[in-house]
Amino acid sequence: MYREWSEVKQREVRSLSHESVSGDELFLRKLVDATCLNGRLWGHTSHENEDNLAHSVYVTPFKEQVSEPYASAITEVLSGEGTASSLLKPSYWLWKEKRFHPMDRNEASVFTLELARRLLDHYTVLDGRTYQYLYSVLDTGRNSVHFFLEEVDL
Repeated sequence: MYREWSEVKQREVRSLSHESVSGDELFLRKLVDATCLNGRLWGHTSHENEDNLAHSVYVTPFKEQVSEPYASAITEVLSGEGTASSLLKPSYWLWKEKRFHPMDRNEASVFTLELARRLLDHYTVLDGRTYQYLYSVLDTGRNSVHFFLEEVDL
């Protein structure tokens, strides 16, 4: 499913995983901007399917895709401690003071398709404030989707 892509060689370098997931989870995995696999962060470049059966998500090392200061801040969040959830759970992070801070949104696990719907939006309103989605990461180890947001005044 996940395949490392080399921009220099313009080809697939290696396969990173061959997981079998539900259709809803596959949809979500194709929508996030990056995935954390085995403790390493990979940015998505593209995805495809072969005969609508074999699905691939092409990835490159995360730092090659995201500019500073966001790259370091996102890496810092994902390298920190966290607990794994049995079901997919959203996790929200707010950009301020040159880093991401956890938002107090104690949301329980939600359906995979609901998380995918959130990934289709560019903005969200939470508690009367408007936020722009900056980046999203599926953390397979913690079974969570991290939403990195910035408050905007529209």
